[in-house]
Amino acid sequence: MALSQSLSDIPSEQGDDVEAELAAAERAGLKTGIKGRTLALLPIAAWLGLSGSFPGNLYGVALVTGFILLGLLQFRLLGSPWERRWQRYAFLTVDIAALGALAAFMPLSTGGEVPQIIALRAYGVYYLFLVLGVAALSLSPGLVLWAGAATSVALWSAFLWIVSGMERTVSWADLPPGPSAQAYLDVFLDPDFIGIGNRIEETAFILLTAAVLAVAVKRAREVVRRHARAERQRARIREVFGRYVPAEVAGALLSDGGTLAAQTRPASILFVDIEGFTRFAEGQHPERVIAVLNAYFDAVAKTIGARGGVVISFIGDAVLAAFNLPLPQPDYAARALAAAEALLALSARESFDGEALKIRVGIATGPVAAGSVGGGGRQTYTVYGDTVNLAQRLEAKNKELGTRLLVCAETRAACGAKALTEVGEVPIRGRSEAVHVFAPVRSEAASGLLKES
Repeated sequence: MALSQSLSDIPSEQGDDVEAELAAAERAGLKTGIKGRTLALLPIAAWLGLSGSFPGNLYGVALVTGFILLGLLQFRLLGSPWERRWQRYAFLTVDIAALGALAAFMPLSTGGEVPQIIALRAYGVYYLFLVLGVAALSLSPGLVLWAGAATSVALWSAFLWIVSGMERTVSWADLPPGPSAQAYLDVFLDPDFIGIGNRIEETAFILLTAAVLAVAVKRAREVVRRHARAERQRARIREVFGRYVPAEVAGALLSDGGTLAAQTRPASILFVDIEGFTRFAEGQHPERVIAVLNAYFDAVAKTIGARGGVVISFIGDAVLAAFNLPLPQPDYAARALAAAEALLALSARESFDGEALKIRVGIATGPVAAGSVGGGGRQTYTVYGDTVNLAQRLEAKNKELGTRLLVCAETRAACGAKALTEVGEVPIRGRSEAVHVFAPVRSEAASGLLKES
């Protein structure tokens, strides 16, 4: 299992999760708007019910109560199995149509002598902007644009209905050339003044406001979407990396957006394998083998991580780790050696799910290429090069030499460890020339080899 189970391994369902969260935010916004709408209608219903000055107050109470119940129905539908997206547009349209109807039919005076056009002018278009604000709470650009278009239609429908019933109309076109101040007042204060130009301006402001709000909502959605996806990706990276590297290493990786760009730099590669594990596994139930490996890998990963190393991958029962990759470390060779000695001490004193395991370790230091590789939508962070191969060969050479830890000359020189002594030049598979290898001074096998030499 590789350290960087690729960033593209992040489940595609996460995008769906983000969209689901946005949908939930839309519902929450709509519910907030419905609550505000209900709180605004309740005192109106109470006032109509208690007022005796309005002859149609009972009809008014019934109408407002109907709208309250309509809002509660929408509230109930939101998030339910019966919810459909078109319902939001339908409920909003009903609200807007009701405002238009009020503008067209609700008299300004109980005497009925004031032209209805005065009522349209007196109430003002600002009531319609409240509808846009409520629509914006839905975080749906489409619903905001629909609200703008519907309010414009409602405004003009009420206006044209009122004008169609007027015997006489006055507009700005009736101003004489070079009008005086009194002429302006005469036209504007005329009871039959309809102000077509003003309605056009109001419509333009409604549509522009709706467009601006829609753009703002869309941008907000994109920001939320990017932020949510980035956070989910970072959480996934932290989940994957956090199991194999120290918290500060994972944090540093994440600070760069979790990218693991290709690079080549000097590094120490540690390769550790379990002695005789194949024979052990042959006589065990698979579940038992997995339990032992899990306990072992957990202990090994923590030991390596505590010394700043990064577990690159688990290969069978082997572990490949890097020091100075993907983040630089000034004392990487010494850290690798310390990790190897800690692993040997760990295997000597601990058991893993009840099993005692002996290990062999190889460390090589030199140029290492690293980065994310893969295809088909999957990538893995890996290390490769001659240094990596040498670490594996050194681990295997322990079996032949009877040692537990072998390191190359470059590791010995880089860490400056006085507790390492030269075993000698040994042939390494895949290399034309022998390699100087070193082992801990206290290694009995190494001491024996030295005496024989």
